[in-house]
Amino acid sequence: MRILITAAEEEELITAKQAYNSLTPVEKSELSVTYMLTGIGSVSTSYRLTKILNSTPEGFDLVVNIGIAGSFSQEFPIGSVARVEKEYFGDLGFETLFGFETLFDYNILDADTIPYKGGALNTVDLSAEIEKSMDVYRRATAVTVQTVSGLPEKTLQLKRDFHPQIESMEGAAFFYVCLLEKVPFIELRSVSNEVGERNRKNWNIPMALDSLTEANKCLLKSLLA
Repeated sequence: MRILITAAEEEELITAKQAYNSLTPVEKSELSVTYMLTGIGSVSTSYRLTKILNSTPEGFDLVVNIGIAGSFSQEFPIGSVARVEKEYFGDLGFETLFGFETLFDYNILDADTIPYKGGALNTVDLSAEIEKSMDVYRRATAVTVQTVSGLPEKTLQLKRDFHPQIESMEGAAFFYVCLLEKVPFIELRSVSNEVGERNRKNWNIPMALDSLTEANKCLLKSLLA
């Protein structure tokens, strides 16, 4: 099975390498894993992901995006892992006198324009073995922004407009490319901080990375079933 694992930063990608290295030699022989840094943000993610998907003739059986993220919800405390099932571009739209409006709110784009459904980007169903194994991780709705939320009013606006549990800077771009390129995909995010928490002393990146390593192990094991 050919797997592409992507992450924005090296410390995130290392967790996937650690998970792969924990497999036995026989297990490793059943998987062909390619690792790719997308860089931070939607533009870099879109470019690099599209490029590798279109320059790999044999293709991939599964494309994975992993990373740490902020949480809007007590359902996802620091150190927990979310399997993202729905993504929104949280800052693609218009600032108006009445507040932020998406392209769909502003009638610039139909909310069901491919690959959107109701203005959202939705995950795809994977094999029964993967779905069963990954059920240990709660599913989440995420919002992707290019400026990490640090102001209470911005946090409230995102929660009101998108009802997310998770915030990242790449997830929606990853969904968008995978849906258009018609490749199976999955996004896993481990919580390092609460959204809006500007004091990095209150973040726990080491715990989030440890949890991400375990989630990667679970995913890789499911691919061997």
